[in-house]
Amino acid sequence: MVRVARLYRLLIRWGFARFYHEFAWSYDAVAWLVSRGLWRHWTLAALPYLQGRVLEVGCGTGHVQLALAAARPGQAVGLDESPMMLARTRRRLRRARHKGALLRGVAQALPFEAASFNTVLATFPSDYILLPETLHEIHRVLGQGGNLIIVDAARFTSSGIYERTLDLAYRATLQSSVKNVPITPPSSYLHLLERAGFACEAFAEQVGPSQVMVLVGRRLEEPDNGERSSHAARR
Repeated sequence: MVRVARLYRLLIRWGFARFYHEFAWSYDAVAWLVSRGLWRHWTLAALPYLQGRVLEVGCGTGHVQLALAAARPGQAVGLDESPMMLARTRRRLRRARHKGALLRGVAQALPFEAASFNTVLATFPSDYILLPETLHEIHRVLGQGGNLIIVDAARFTSSGIYERTLDLAYRATLQSSVKNVPITPPSSYLHLLERAGFACEAFAEQVGPSQVMVLVGRRLEEPDNGERSSHAARR
């Protein structure tokens, strides 16, 4: 049974990887379907929390990049590992006649100098966001007093057939429930962020018939000593 569960988890991971790469063309349609049309609004719930120069890691198909290009030209950079996602973001910006700074890269090795940004944003990231290498890099590129903003959970505040069906689909693909459950980050999640040098606070934003969790991690001067030591040992 344990082996079957492990294989199922690997299959789900493989499927999501394909979704972000070869099938990126379908991402917006699927996201719309599994969010009852709210996906774009969920990602944009982070906008009031963004300050100064913004780096979005995992910019996906570009909804946030488009909003930032319109509101604060030249103040945002989008980074994604998937060239297919970046192509869709470029197309979205080009259609709106906006310019954007987009780079291909991974969050575990950010191609920027220290203290380059005031805000780092990730919307609905996969588990890469909690890797020590990722958090170390985010801490490094943030300036003093900078913030890590993570939009990482959403729930429906209504409970009809559509919402119950979507909740089953989310559970079947090993994701968090989107039915009427509290939006609070797990203590283990917060512990990893705090060890990496972030003081965290969670906020619930109402988005139509749903709520979105926006996690704000304020950059402290230095990460936890144990986290620095383990990172140094790996390098």
